[in-house]
Amino acid sequence: MEHVIFENGLGNIMSPERRNYRKFIRCSEGHCEIVCNEKTYNLTKNNCALLLTRFVQRITPSSDFQCEIIYIESGFMRQSEPNHPYVIQGVLSLCMNPVLDLLPDEQELCRLLFYNFRLRIEDKSHKFYDEILRTSARMLLLDLFDMHARTYKGETMSQSASDIMLRFIEMLQNREYRENREVAYYAKELGVVPKYLSEISNKTSGFSASYWINRFTSYDINQLLREKKMASAEIASLFHFTSTSYFNRYVKRYLGAYPNELRGQ
Repeated sequence: MEHVIFENGLGNIMSPERRNYRKFIRCSEGHCEIVCNEKTYNLTKNNCALLLTRFVQRITPSSDFQCEIIYIESGFMRQSEPNHPYVIQGVLSLCMNPVLDLLPDEQELCRLLFYNFRLRIEDKSHKFYDEILRTSARMLLLDLFDMHARTYKGETMSQSASDIMLRFIEMLQNREYRENREVAYYAKELGVVPKYLSEISNKTSGFSASYWINRFTSYDINQLLREKKMASAEIASLFHFTSTSYFNRYVKRYLGAYPNELRGQ
């Protein structure tokens, strides 16, 4: 797997091969509608977005839409992230609202960030190639989060609280929700009480810990149902539901339709 990929256009953005990448998009022409968490956001010229495709339902570009995309593999991204409590707050905030509306000077900085990052990606003869890519990824994050902080209204978290939230999200990214969907399980693994984990989650992201557990779970189930490679009973078993009827009720509650209805869409 390549750690970092630079592409023009949206051709591969929703492909399974890009599922484990964070997507940094800069719109250079036209506009694009992004439906994320059942809300519609508009990415316009010279602005940018950070996407985790597990939270994206649809992307609809205009006929003249053009963009640059930097794909950074999630594990490589975590190795590159600055050790600062704002990182997890920024990532979770952008999960919910992925578009950054930039000021004119920020737009120019963003253009230069993408241009320089592309040059680094293409220079594979560089003696310290992986290290220079990590440094470039770190710079990209730091600058984008600085731009994001201009409009972010959330409460600033301590480093310890941010670390707990980061580890919680990493557990979900590792699909531990397939076997465990109780807040108490994650709190125990993280060495805190459930109430504290819920407080951290609410302060960091504006959503409860149970919201994130069910958000990751319902996305995963939805993907499996739409791929149509497994029967509903097999998916229910994979996620350790006690019965198919319980699985059906869960899907209806969190996805708005029963499994057989989702398969038909």
